[in-house]
Amino acid sequence: MSTDTHLNELFSESFDFTLPYKGSLFNGMRPGQTIMIKGQINAYPHSFTVNLGSSTSSDIALHLNPRIKAGVFIRNSFLHECWGPEENTLPKFPSNTLPKFPFTPGEYFEMIILCEAHQFKVAVNGIHLLDFRHRVQDLSRIQQVEILGDLQLLDMKVW
Repeated sequence: MSTDTHLNELFSESFDFTLPYKGSLFNGMRPGQTIMIKGQINAYPHSFTVNLGSSTSSDIALHLNPRIKAGVFIRNSFLHECWGPEENTLPKFPSNTLPKFPFTPGEYFEMIILCEAHQFKVAVNGIHLLDFRHRVQDLSRIQQVEILGDLQLLDMKVW
């Protein structure tokens, strides 16, 4: 692994995590790549958003929008100026129970987004919550990470 290709393949060398946050993924996404986001939810939040999208168009391959007040974790894509079908239910655990909504006002969280060949896997605080099948087939088009909303962004890494 050369230092050029995997030197925190993210972007922000200033380590400025002020919101709204935008950073570039140098060579786009690829299977096996992981994005880790550490943050703290504001005391009186409505929601926050994580978008993985194109830097050359308005396309968003993965739109994550936890709505804290409503206790709903929205997932979607925005392609060719149009929102796709919204996903908002969390899949059941093997024990046939629904996972607990993982975001709490004022609390710290860690979110991991793993890119696989056919889907993203999302875990929060060490618990796998959901899969989101790719709606963009050319993963190299996913060149930007955007984070905004009711949180303090503490750290962001890509490997």
